[in-house]
Amino acid sequence: GMVSTLTNTLARFPAPRGVAVDRSGNLAVSDNEAQTVSKIMPSGTVSVWAGNASRHGYADGSGAAARFNRPIGIAVDRQRNLFVTDNFTHVIRKVTPDGAVVTLAGRAWATGAEDGAGAKARFDWPCGAALDRAGNLYVADAGNHTIRKISASGLVTTLAGSAGNSGSADGAGAKARFASPADVALDSAGNVFVADRGNHAIRKVTPSGVVTTVAGVAGKPGRSDGAGGTARFSNPTGVAVDTLDHIYVADTGNHVVRKIIPGGEVTTLAGSAE
Repeated sequence: GMVSTLTNTLARFPAPRGVAVDRSGNLAVSDNEAQTVSKIMPSGTVSVWAGNASRHGYADGSGAAARFNRPIGIAVDRQRNLFVTDNFTHVIRKVTPDGAVVTLAGRAWATGAEDGAGAKARFDWPCGAALDRAGNLYVADAGNHTIRKISASGLVTTLAGSAGNSGSADGAGAKARFASPADVALDSAGNVFVADRGNHAIRKVTPSGVVTTVAGVAGKPGRSDGAGGTARFSNPTGVAVDTLDHIYVADTGNHVVRKIIPGGEVTTLAGSAE
């Protein structure tokens, strides 16, 4: 069960990094410094779901017995299971609704790029994560410059990009290149949108792995709005897609939130780039 329940004024989030919302409006938060995954109910009540504040490491287990090491990406499925990219440990964790933590894919402390089932797979600084409607998890594998796909059973494949080869090429599967991709989000058709941080661009990956550039131009940071290749971003690190397939970007280097409508027109939604 829940480890501890606090009022929202007593809760402490030294470095909240990832957020995800379940169908009941509960918010899951990964904290990169407290090494915990917490739940914030619509009422504002905060519970530590798993992990132990300020005691980082690696351990599967229940609630406070579990350990994380710099959790970043977080996604929640229809059964309220959480999926967390454990960045410093290079593994993908699964947290059940009652707080039991298991390692879904990867092997703790072992970096690499291998595809395969569960512990046979390897990751390199996995960052953002998102789920499709079938329960497949997509991960921005930043250190490998790839987008990985993990089936519900834990089978890992590389959807697009080439491990260890950064670049900006569009193309199919392993012909495409990314540069330290930071986050992923899915639209209603199962396309994966990527905050391609090192390229200062937003990329699109079809379910079959074909990569195109939606907005921004690789190697050309900036802050201009406009259509597709006329727009500029600066180190975008977060991306989300709504039910109308509008894309929202945390344009970190510009200190703003941008919006991209289908077709590629980019506007600045909030914040000032001045």
